[in-house]
Amino acid sequence: MDMVKRLVAVVLVAVAVVVGLNLILTPVYHDGGPTYPVWQVINWFMAVAVPIALVVSVHRKRGLAGSGGDAITREYLSATAVLYGSIALVILFYWGWLWTFWPENETGLAAQSHINHFPWVDVLFTWVVGNTGFYLWSGAADR
Repeated sequence: MDMVKRLVAVVLVAVAVVVGLNLILTPVYHDGGPTYPVWQVINWFMAVAVPIALVVSVHRKRGLAGSGGDAITREYLSATAVLYGSIALVILFYWGWLWTFWPENETGLAAQSHINHFPWVDVLFTWVVGNTGFYLWSGAADR
């Protein structure tokens, strides 16, 4: 099982790095057209990584046993932040990504809002999925 967690960790970190780098490089290589072919491919990997991050973050948070009187630890804060970040990421990512399948449904400013929101999603994705990958790799998931 440890080998599977390490493999998932490597994939999650790799996808997070690709998303972060591609976000930075998109203005350099993009031709200004209405489609983003590189992102269309990357989005499929993101669509798989997002629910994995959510499941791991829920498992991580539930693994922190304690009552309401326990002290707040660094691990508690980290697990809580990643859990809420994962929930926000699921909502924001799938809202924007599913819209890309039917772009004719919105035009003008509504269409522009979807394009403007993707950089925020990509930053959140890089943080949440990268953190989840490092968490799985560190073996902390076994605790």
